[in-house]
Amino acid sequence: ACARSSTWSPDANRSGTSIVSRRSLCGVEAISDALDRGARVSLLLVREGSEESVVRELMARARRLGIPVSIGSEREMRRMSAGEGAAAVLALEGQPPARTLEELMSGEGVVFVLAGLRYPGNVGYILRCLEVAGGAGVVLDSDWKEAQLDEALRIGMHPERFFGVLRASASEAIDVAQHAGRRIVAVETSGSATPWEADLTGPIVVLVGSEATGIAPKTLSRADVVVRIPIAGFIPSYNVQAAVGILLGEWMRQQG
Repeated sequence: ACARSSTWSPDANRSGTSIVSRRSLCGVEAISDALDRGARVSLLLVREGSEESVVRELMARARRLGIPVSIGSEREMRRMSAGEGAAAVLALEGQPPARTLEELMSGEGVVFVLAGLRYPGNVGYILRCLEVAGGAGVVLDSDWKEAQLDEALRIGMHPERFFGVLRASASEAIDVAQHAGRRIVAVETSGSATPWEADLTGPIVVLVGSEATGIAPKTLSRADVVVRIPIAGFIPSYNVQAAVGILLGEWMRQQG
């Protein structure tokens, strides 16, 4: 079940700085080796019903070190494992999920600010895509009840276990991002450049607006660049899921 050693692999962008600050470790041996060399392991994910003594010993060691231990179903572990079958144990090596805006914006990787998105399905899709792509985290600007947030997290395979998912206003998120030296890239139909014409390297925040009304003009005015996703059909815009997927693909390409 551990055909590959990692799901997230540290890489370097054109400036030589890391764009991914975490990676997945699969199996008792790989995780034990990481702990032996003093690596920062921020989460242990154990398959439900795993009774092997080596797994129990690893769980006990993790708890002694203050590493959170989470239990995953066989179905979840199969989906999370790189090879065939469900791994008995996985671990996340790297920084734990950011708990404050300051932590999130001062770290590595792209951050998304979702301003006013209404549908948990759309947000869950974006959360999962960004985590898989190696992003740093997401800021949600919404008036959702907890049930709506829970649904989005469920749809996204609970990515809050692996990176920061914070709630704050877009204005506050931009303030902290700019103080940390991040550029603001907004995605709107009024954009002057396509994603492949814009510079998406370095520390950036991607600002995405609601499905119906887009980004509020006052918020949009704070962007360093506004990009548009080109269209060729009659309907004037993509679903927000597709727009984010296209932009994330170009962000990953530019890191090479």
